[in-house]
Amino acid sequence: MKKYATLLFLLIIFSITAQSSDTLRKPKIGLVLSGGGAKGLAHIGVLKALEQYHIHPDYIGGTSMGAIVGSLYAAGYSASQIDSIFHRIDFEKIMYNRLSRKYLNNLKKERGKRFIFEFPVSMRDLQVQLPLGLSDSQLLFNLLAEVLLPVHQVDDFSQLKKPFICVATDIVTGKQVLYNKGFLPAAVTASALLPSVYKPLEDGNKLLLDGGIVNNYPVREVKDMGADFIIGSDVQGKILRKKDIKDMGDILNQIISFGMYKEMPFKKMMTDVYIKPDISGMSVTSFEQIDMIIARGKRAALKKLKKIPGLSLFQSDKTVRKLHYKVPDSLLFDRIILTGQQNFNRDYILGKIAIRPHEKVSYPDFLDGINNLIGSDNFEKVYYRFKHKDGLHYLYIDVKERLHKASMNLGFHYNDLNHINVIVNFENKRIFTNNDMLSIDVIGGNYFRYNFDYIIDNGFKLSWGFHSGLHRFSHRVAAGALFRERNFSVNKLDFNYLQLTNKLYFQGNLNHFLYLKMGLQHQYKELFTYVFSGEFDDEYNFGKNHYFGNFVSVNFDSRDDADLPVKGLYFKLKWSYFWGSSDFYETFKPFSLYNLRIDWTQRLTKFMLIRPAISIGLHYGKDFSYENIFYLGGMNTYADYDQILDFKAAKVLSIAATKYSVFSLCPVLQFYKNNFIEFGGHLMFYDKTNDLISYNSTMIYGFNIGYAFKSFLGPLRVNFGRIPQWQQNTFNIALGYNF
Repeated sequence: MKKYATLLFLLIIFSITAQSSDTLRKPKIGLVLSGGGAKGLAHIGVLKALEQYHIHPDYIGGTSMGAIVGSLYAAGYSASQIDSIFHRIDFEKIMYNRLSRKYLNNLKKERGKRFIFEFPVSMRDLQVQLPLGLSDSQLLFNLLAEVLLPVHQVDDFSQLKKPFICVATDIVTGKQVLYNKGFLPAAVTASALLPSVYKPLEDGNKLLLDGGIVNNYPVREVKDMGADFIIGSDVQGKILRKKDIKDMGDILNQIISFGMYKEMPFKKMMTDVYIKPDISGMSVTSFEQIDMIIARGKRAALKKLKKIPGLSLFQSDKTVRKLHYKVPDSLLFDRIILTGQQNFNRDYILGKIAIRPHEKVSYPDFLDGINNLIGSDNFEKVYYRFKHKDGLHYLYIDVKERLHKASMNLGFHYNDLNHINVIVNFENKRIFTNNDMLSIDVIGGNYFRYNFDYIIDNGFKLSWGFHSGLHRFSHRVAAGALFRERNFSVNKLDFNYLQLTNKLYFQGNLNHFLYLKMGLQHQYKELFTYVFSGEFDDEYNFGKNHYFGNFVSVNFDSRDDADLPVKGLYFKLKWSYFWGSSDFYETFKPFSLYNLRIDWTQRLTKFMLIRPAISIGLHYGKDFSYENIFYLGGMNTYADYDQILDFKAAKVLSIAATKYSVFSLCPVLQFYKNNFIEFGGHLMFYDKTNDLISYNSTMIYGFNIGYAFKSFLGPLRVNFGRIPQWQQNTFNIALGYNF
């Protein structure tokens, strides 16, 4: 009742101060939108309710998600347009700054994601440091820069269709930074940097994070803009009780909340219509519940608005017009102003983006170029802005080069072949040139393994690199299935395999997806068992040789994810020709190995994918030795092996062949976004002859049913396979990223 008495008092005051005896002066309405992560999507529902009642704010202020929603409304978008924009956003991709794989360098694309933890390393004092946040905020800026393209020209936020302010926090001083001027996408990005999720953003001497740390409900600032009447939408939580504090996240939230909430009683008193949507059960990351959160915001606002006495005083007869803005088909810049670069010159940066003054470029190609520069991983931020002045078109690009060139990375993996393995990786960039990268893997488990890579990546120009890797495993196998020619008297034996590889190669990128690699290689391979011992070494060593040769590979990879893709094509054709050997058995003859693998994933419905695949291998030469043929079976595609391959219907290492072809068709059911069930049907032809074409190949068919889940530790995979002809079942489980 006190609140409504206050509203009536305001009506009387406005009546007394009317500009004429017949007309009441419409009070200036200020709208305050709090932060709250995904909970802030309720503000969209509040805007819909305000539009339904023909109430149009004159001033808008927001923090964090409130700043994002508020900036779009201030720019001229309607509530329904903002709703549509948010429904198109991949929030997980934005929060964790997951740039499309197409922009990664080919080494990282080939290896895929391998690490759970990544730590920057200071090369000055060789210390491993904790990261300032889980991810950069570049993709958040990219999103805002694109949707706020219509207001790139605006420097003063009071000149927007609705004057706007937002708040960020300078964590150096602990004070708020109020943005009412500048570049709107950059200001809103700074306001929305959730602590621990995003790294702080540098702005001069300031180090900026989420404005909610110091001021999550900027009502005073909106009043200072000139608002007479305040409508506030608040999606903040509350101080937790003792029984609700259960983990470190709750403790961190509680510490931040003390400063955030202690002034809220006073701020609520300054708010004339205080809207508190029911966001119980929601968290700052509940973006998948967008429709429910928006609906709750609208419901809470309608309930409040119905109770406002003298509502007509705040209503307008104007209708909300949608922002009609067409993204330009092409761009042409008279001037390109570049700031922030230190080690990378102008030609490198503009070359990566593929733009030049006075040369026309399509808007999609421009965005592609910006992402290409980001994908080099040499920059923490790449901010761009379009402006038009004095009859000229300007492009402003502000970059910040990545301070830490080196990192230490940790990962974990379990599968049926290598069992439990832990990887420690050291990576360093810009050692001798601006384009080089060094990566060293040390892998511990049942056996020591390593990878050493050095590459000078010149993008779409010719690149070159060196690789060295040691890989080995031991697995119990059926002797008769793999080595039938030896007539062993035992059913099982230990399959011990060791491969040392050294490669010097050149690489050419034709586009983001397609590249060609060729070079020289040395391999030392050893295949042996401990079952046999004594005077006959040939019953101990199946193969033990150094090999020297050339290789050529053609790779195409447009998949969105290397482990569990939902779209894209993977194609790899590799030819290895070995012309020299240490010839342990003095029987060496040159031979070739051919590998072809094609995997295509296509979405059919919201929940259904289809994944056809082809895999072909050929050993071509007069004779074969056991270490140079193909071994198939199991669930994983084993990294760094051309000859140890997966076949989900069969047991690990249950098939040996000099040539094989596998045709698979796998419908995949995707549910709850990160959960997958695969139904696979497989047909294989294989033999173990030296003929290029064989008319006596063995044909087998099988199926598998698998479950996969994208977890924090990497993909969890569970697989059941069966080959009816052999009456053979297999069960596999794997956890973590492959390495």
